[in-house]
Amino acid sequence: MTVLAGAHTDHTAHMAGLPEWLRIGAALVLAAVAVLHARHGAHMAGQRRWWHLGHAVMAAGMAAMYLLPRMRHEGLHQGGLVLFALLAAGTVAAAVGLRSREGALNPIWTMSALDYLAMVYMLAAPALRPAWLGYAFAAYFACAVVGWVARAFDRLPVFARPAAVGAGHAGPALLSAPPEGGSGGPSRSRMSVALTLAVMAAAMAAMLVAM
Repeated sequence: MTVLAGAHTDHTAHMAGLPEWLRIGAALVLAAVAVLHARHGAHMAGQRRWWHLGHAVMAAGMAAMYLLPRMRHEGLHQGGLVLFALLAAGTVAAAVGLRSREGALNPIWTMSALDYLAMVYMLAAPALRPAWLGYAFAAYFACAVVGWVARAFDRLPVFARPAAVGAGHAGPALLSAPPEGGSGGPSRSRMSVALTLAVMAAAMAAMLVAM
């Protein structure tokens, strides 16, 4: 009974500020974002492919969280917790490995790791979620919305040794680089990706505040 009561309390708190129509609308938009990133990933290679596919998984997971309350889908939330914890750990390991190999710390993997950790936070049991950390994540995503809309992240400095670039190594991927040979031109493609990332950040912030 205690477990069920806790799940009901979590569900009520989670949805208190989000009407059903908004949750359904958010889930549909996030599903579209997941499809877009999956298509981008399918047309890319190397780091950019895995970055886009990771965002496709993240957007799909967020859509499921908006649609499927924890109270009735506890197993799904637990599975998502394991999945995103593994993605977070793998992203950190990959970032460290790429830093050693390329001589550059790519900011896209730093931001991706934070995104995955936020998913872990939201999927964790309520008793394990300190409120201050949720507000910190919400503030981070609010800043991310502004950054993606203003295209400020396109100009993030990359901490690389000049010799690594001069030696002919491929530098870190652009944050919103278009797929190879994509239609609509690079500028349009990059803008569409930046907007999807702003949408995802806004959805994250809203969910964190609603919790």
